[in-house]
Amino acid sequence: MNLRLALIGVLAVITATADARPTAEFPSLARLYSLPWVIGTTPEKPAWSPDSRRVAFLWSDQGSNTRDLWWTDIDHASPTRLTHVAHLPAPPNADPQVTLKDVETRERDPGVTAFAFTGDGRALVFSRESALYRVPTSGSADTQRVVEQAPGAHDLLPVPGTAQVAYADAQGLHLLDLSTTEPHTHVLVTVAAEVAIESLRVSPDGQWVAFLETDSRPIRERLIPDYLAEETQAPSIRRAFPGEPSEHYRVGVVSVSGGEPIWMQMDGHPEDLVFGMTFAPDSQTLLIDRGDLYIKHRWIRLLDPRTGAGATVYEEKDPDNVTAEWWADFAPDGQRLFITSDRGDDYQLWQVPLDGRPPEALSDAHSAVFAAAVVPKARGIVFIANTGRSEDRTPYFRSFTGKTVPLSRAHGYHEPIASPDGRWLAEVDSDDGTPPELYLRALDPSGAAPAARRVTYSPQPGFEQFPWSVARYVDFPNVHDGTWVHARMTLPPTFDPHQRYPVILGSVYSNTAHNRFGGRIYHPTWALDQYLAHRGYIILNVDISGSSGHGKAFRQRIREDYGGVDVDDLYSATRYLVSTGFVDEHRIGIWGSSYGGLLTTLSLMKHPGTYAAGVAGAPATNVFHAETGEMRTMMDPVSRAERYRAASPYLYSGQLQDPLLFIHGMRDDTVLFKDTLSLAQRLILDDKDFEIAVLPNAPHGWDTQGLAQTRYAFRRLVDFFDRHLKPEAAGTDQRSSK
Repeated sequence: MNLRLALIGVLAVITATADARPTAEFPSLARLYSLPWVIGTTPEKPAWSPDSRRVAFLWSDQGSNTRDLWWTDIDHASPTRLTHVAHLPAPPNADPQVTLKDVETRERDPGVTAFAFTGDGRALVFSRESALYRVPTSGSADTQRVVEQAPGAHDLLPVPGTAQVAYADAQGLHLLDLSTTEPHTHVLVTVAAEVAIESLRVSPDGQWVAFLETDSRPIRERLIPDYLAEETQAPSIRRAFPGEPSEHYRVGVVSVSGGEPIWMQMDGHPEDLVFGMTFAPDSQTLLIDRGDLYIKHRWIRLLDPRTGAGATVYEEKDPDNVTAEWWADFAPDGQRLFITSDRGDDYQLWQVPLDGRPPEALSDAHSAVFAAAVVPKARGIVFIANTGRSEDRTPYFRSFTGKTVPLSRAHGYHEPIASPDGRWLAEVDSDDGTPPELYLRALDPSGAAPAARRVTYSPQPGFEQFPWSVARYVDFPNVHDGTWVHARMTLPPTFDPHQRYPVILGSVYSNTAHNRFGGRIYHPTWALDQYLAHRGYIILNVDISGSSGHGKAFRQRIREDYGGVDVDDLYSATRYLVSTGFVDEHRIGIWGSSYGGLLTTLSLMKHPGTYAAGVAGAPATNVFHAETGEMRTMMDPVSRAERYRAASPYLYSGQLQDPLLFIHGMRDDTVLFKDTLSLAQRLILDDKDFEIAVLPNAPHGWDTQGLAQTRYAFRRLVDFFDRHLKPEAAGTDQRSSK
């Protein structure tokens, strides 16, 4: 693509929308990060009833963080609330008995956390506050507490055709039996301290439960100081650094009638990873999808659940691999496997015959596949790909006879779940202008893509009146090697292409240019981005090297190069922005958290004078102290010590010239607060200026856990950028509650 043509294209789109003017005052930062959420609460975990007539899901229609259990049916899209635990916390000044701690506790209350239909479809079982409850699907009885203590219950799975549900909790693996008047549980597997059951699978015949066990005992213990206790404490956590012993994994199978578990012959090393496990349609074989710690070697084993014995039926090796977006399942006839693999130029859907014939690609080589599910009753596979637009996630259906059709014509982000009878899809959909909502649509193998029926209406009153900015997508070349880079640009609502604007790159990370409300998936920066755009900033989210959806070569550019090619991509974004003519090159800021904090600090240090300010949240400034998963990119720290050092801002601290703000939680056990203090001390010795915002009660997710600290941290961030980038609207009151 020619850069001049790319600029003409984006300017045409910008000019066409430049006449749009705000019709209402945009909410304050305080309002955006207070309950109820302006955009509402995202519906989560849709699951079909065994008869394919109903979909249950977790949601709050009040915009609360506390979700209830809801359902809808294929005949009436209006949802029905089955539980009544969701609430909005009352502010302390509304009730003298309500303390600030009460408000925070209620804000963080997740409500119902997991659920499942029973296999006979007669009840729903759900988890709430370390207990399990049953609600009949007939509506003829009240909710009943059926398990008094199930701490951390997860993976609630029905046993097909029965009134039983398997689940795991902090104590082990259990079977809940609701077939009698008095429900009771059977303990199938008990785990020791520091051992956990991570996931489960129930066999189609209902005879077996396969489970993945993780053992943290080999991991070294480290201290995380707690300064908020009455006396300072230093509780220990298990936390491995790259190169140190990490979790051990093994897969067991246990009969639903009890007995000792049978341990599968996994092959490889105990630290090797398990990416998936599933039973064959006849329940006689268990598939285990494995990879080594560095994800350079993948192998799929088929094992006998009665003995644990079996063989490896598929392998792939790639010394340059850095991602493992792997999935595998059986074809209904049990004679083939369907897998996702980047054997070609990107992740595709493949068919692997079990008779020795070579694998066959089933999806377009020019797109990336992100998820897939076999739908036996529809005689095909539903998968998600980005054909045509790298920021989209579009559902497709691939029949076993070879025809592939789109299941939606709408751009955006689609996450479909097919009904057991293969006739329906429940989808959580979103795009740049629409918060996530649950929809129902027919699964039409003909490719007609029938219109979806909306189930949830999440945004709170006033949402439609606010002047939300809609993102645009741009491409530009890396200035060093010409590789094209994709980005998501959010413009001020009164944008004038003849003016020059301040820009903020961020939050910087991989995989940030998505066509969904807010772009990024795991952080609530949708509100911050919108707020900054309304203060006169342009926001740019860059899909840096290592991001998915742009081909294998683009992902593998990041191999052993944290702080190298990724920082170059961000620098290239600043050159592109300046070339547009509507960006002030002296008012470019950058921010990010975790890996994004590493990118921010290194961007300032490697390109002094390019950025007028940077904010590094929970910055991973010591890659030697990263989690062991980062060895997928960086390899081991002994043989690659120079690469690790090159990725550490500690060694570049003397090059810092531009304003830098750190934001870090003191309870962070993912990126240690100690590492920010070590870099701060180095900067002091280098006679460098910086600022730091300390969050005493924040874990690694400092922007997602506790709205008071989120508001405080984002106020510091906005104030910092306002001081150094000086947008025209910088005089507005951030603390206003309008």
